[in-house]
Amino acid sequence: MDASGEEGDNFTTYDQSAQERIDGIVPVLVSLLPAPYVPVPEVESDSDDERFSLFSSDSESEASDDGADHDVFTAAPSDGEDRISRLPDTLLADIIHCLPTKDAGRTAALSTHWRRVWAGTPLLVDDAHLLGAGGTSGVPVVRALSRSVAAHPGPVRGVRVTHVSFYAHEYALRRLVADLADKDVQDLILVNRPWPLDMPLPDDIFRCASLDRLYLGVWHFPKTTAAHPPAFPALRELGLFHSIVGNQEFEAMLAHCPKLEVLSLVMSYHNPSRLRLASGSLKIAVDWMSSFDEVAMEDAPSLERLFFQSIGKRRSVKIVGAPSLEVLGVLDLDLHTLEIGGTVIKAGMNVSASNMVPSLKILAVKVQFACNREAKMLPTLLKCFPRLETLHIMSIPSNSPGSVHDLRFWEHRGPCECLE
Repeated sequence: MDASGEEGDNFTTYDQSAQERIDGIVPVLVSLLPAPYVPVPEVESDSDDERFSLFSSDSESEASDDGADHDVFTAAPSDGEDRISRLPDTLLADIIHCLPTKDAGRTAALSTHWRRVWAGTPLLVDDAHLLGAGGTSGVPVVRALSRSVAAHPGPVRGVRVTHVSFYAHEYALRRLVADLADKDVQDLILVNRPWPLDMPLPDDIFRCASLDRLYLGVWHFPKTTAAHPPAFPALRELGLFHSIVGNQEFEAMLAHCPKLEVLSLVMSYHNPSRLRLASGSLKIAVDWMSSFDEVAMEDAPSLERLFFQSIGKRRSVKIVGAPSLEVLGVLDLDLHTLEIGGTVIKAGMNVSASNMVPSLKILAVKVQFACNREAKMLPTLLKCFPRLETLHIMSIPSNSPGSVHDLRFWEHRGPCECLE
């Protein structure tokens, strides 16, 4: 434990090349996150605003030297009355919400009235507003984050952390997450700048019962138990970015999110190993650059859109219970095996009603037409979606120039009657 009361553990170490790869990935992950609550102010250390002061001796001497009349620029004399503080508290709260984190906190020092308004305004914290002139500064920013939340009575409207690493600052991390849970945080974006990749996420994350939106990046999730299950009764939007989550923990989390509508998993490599969608409220699911063994829509009566961009080995895409599904893709005929109603769809097979998804309107497919298996699969695939309205095809070029099919091949495949 260090002098600040923060402690560190021995985590997995990685070689420099791996670290360089992840350092390149994290900015991409951050770019996919929702926009900041308040834009980061652009301040240059040598700007004119810092060098020039209306009350500096240099300004006064320059004015006296040239003898020019500057009365036109002179402000009207002040009567000393604080008119801003006389504005309605609701308007003052709106002003505080529009300020960067540092400036919003400083309003509490203006007067007792301003301090009451600040304390009564739901807190917004963004670590980008706490960075020093030299960029990321680990210890001061981690402490500032923890103290910002600890000093406010709550509730916490939103916290966005995307610039710092909590390595060796576990005490501050646990305190921060515990305070967020106690003060009813509603919107949380918490990304750990590696290293390490297996940084443990505090158990108190499961106590944040007031969350409406949650994005977590580069964490190792805690184990769930029957005695301490995750509790997210109000959560509507969940994003997991490059995090280590066991299948049991992931599925338990979905089961305890009765209002979840949007789910995003980005760069999840085998943890979880499968994307099993079983949610009565889920409407949109996104899988981007992950390596799941399978993607299964088992019990998702409200699911309308499933987007995925897969990498790695061949895997199954199973549609079992998704009666409202309208948008699907990108279905890669080289990587994906489609299974509908327990039947694997194969090229040339007779498609029965039990193998159809009549609700689907938009389909995106990636296909290599020079490959016989994929070219023959496409017409069969389209028969599974009898009410399809829009088809997006991404054609993958072949490395075999002599394998291009002639016109007779396509005439034999027959027309696609479902497309208008």
